[in-house]
Amino acid sequence: MAQVKEVKVDDNREDGSVVLICDTNEKKVTWFKDTEDISSGNTDKRTWNLGSSTKDPRGIYKCEGSNNSSKSLQIYYRMCQNCIELNPATVVGFIFTEIVSIFLLAVGVYFIAGQEEARQSRASDKQTLLNNDQLYQPLKEREDDQYSHLRKN
Repeated sequence: MAQVKEVKVDDNREDGSVVLICDTNEKKVTWFKDTEDISSGNTDKRTWNLGSSTKDPRGIYKCEGSNNSSKSLQIYYRMCQNCIELNPATVVGFIFTEIVSIFLLAVGVYFIAGQEEARQSRASDKQTLLNNDQLYQPLKEREDDQYSHLRKN
């Protein structure tokens, strides 16, 4: 009975690289990524260096020996700390939120503008300053004013 091999991951390296280790005693090992042979003729390695974790080494990896028994391992690295993966549900959520916020803003502006029309500004009110629609107001007698005595002789 053939023993099922496991693929182990070593990502605690100083250079930031990710290394896969095929846990087998066989000398010839073939590496596959997403069912595609990536060994390129070099089948004598039980380790496979994926390179830096920032180069997006995601995929399903497995190693096979001569008895064709293997376990697959899915590798998925997050590229940066603050990244968001935009799947269709996230995009729909952003668009829906944007539409709702614009609608609420428009409703708020409509009601605020409607209140301004209901009450008139005091600057535009017609103010009644003179009684009986008079055009001019007669001046009172001023006898103690300095110019009130100029014409009196």
